[in-house]
Amino acid sequence: MRALLPAIAALTFWSSASAAAVWAGVNATTAGYGVHAGTALLPVPLLGTLGLEGSAERPWQASASTFSRYAAGLTLRDLNLPLSRVDAFATMGGQLTVPTPAPGSTAQSQLALYGEAGLRGPVLGPAGWRAFVRASSAGQIGAGVGLELRF
Repeated sequence: MRALLPAIAALTFWSSASAAAVWAGVNATTAGYGVHAGTALLPVPLLGTLGLEGSAERPWQASASTFSRYAAGLTLRDLNLPLSRVDAFATMGGQLTVPTPAPGSTAQSQLALYGEAGLRGPVLGPAGWRAFVRASSAGQIGAGVGLELRF
């Protein structure tokens, strides 16, 4: 047991100092605007925090070819970037795109897998910025920026 104490102390030292238990934020993306929220499940030593995150987005303007997006995924957050106050995150999960109500819209809802990766940094107190890129198995590619509260 005594041999494990230095190893546990080392893991604690290298784990993320900015890990959040819960987070929520707003985004502006290439396709529209939305919200996201998540919760931490467990810390991953030397890496960051494993958690669940969900999001909802609306298009900038409704037309016959625009969709609302609802997503949920497993995220690995708080990946510290050395010598900076910035950390990275990566999320994989499923999304549902639903046609926005618009005259003449005949589009169908669609399920797809998605992956998202980005960076987060501090602004003031629990508030921080977030920038990300996203791609889905439905051929959608996008990016966004936002603000996030972390607790």
